[in-house]
Amino acid sequence: MTAQPAEAAEKTAHPDEVSRAHHALRRAIMHGELRAGDPLSQVELARQLGVSRGPLREALRILQREGFVQQESQHRARVSAFSDEDLDDLYAMRISLEALAIGIAVPRMSEEHLQRLDHLLQEMDDKARIGDVEQWECPHEQFHRALVHPSGPRIERELALLSDHATRYRLAFVSWNPLEWQADTSSQHHTIAEAVKSRDANAAARALATHLGRTALVVLSIASPTYEPVRIRRALAAACNQ
Repeated sequence: MTAQPAEAAEKTAHPDEVSRAHHALRRAIMHGELRAGDPLSQVELARQLGVSRGPLREALRILQREGFVQQESQHRARVSAFSDEDLDDLYAMRISLEALAIGIAVPRMSEEHLQRLDHLLQEMDDKARIGDVEQWECPHEQFHRALVHPSGPRIERELALLSDHATRYRLAFVSWNPLEWQADTSSQHHTIAEAVKSRDANAAARALATHLGRTALVVLSIASPTYEPVRIRRALAAACNQ
């Protein structure tokens, strides 16, 4: 049996290595450990992650498709930059799609699903109260995904990606501590949940759109105080005037 060339061996890399590299790099980008505009050295990243170049390149290709990485040449890539227009587009899309999704999801939710929302709300409040930033993010993400879970897999996939990009912007620009953030957003989350539990899909969509719109405007006011977010305001008006 002849040995495989190195290039061919890389192409048959175990998918678990690709998944591990993708997950680690995505998280590092979202949490600012790899910052916007940073060049990405394949040699150094492969060493840090303990994977070969083949799985790493595939992970970078996935991140490029997802919008987290910009490929400059065959061997050069960097973390996607931030921009006012991108943030405006991102939140406008999320407001529109998430408001649609919760409207579809509410009539389909079981009592067990509603109980899970209550549990996640309580967990968010508990983590914020003790000032645990990282642990607050986990139930917060799960809460937003649970709100739209019964809307269908395609919508959920798109929203998960939009949500991760939004989280990246929020973590980069909002430096409030968890107590301040919790005080500002807790009532909004509870308002959304109450509308869901009342089976009022339109009220839930308006409450969710309002919450996302407020978050977007806070992030933009810090990132670019003079920028006028036309797309966000249009999406918010459309979602709230249904």
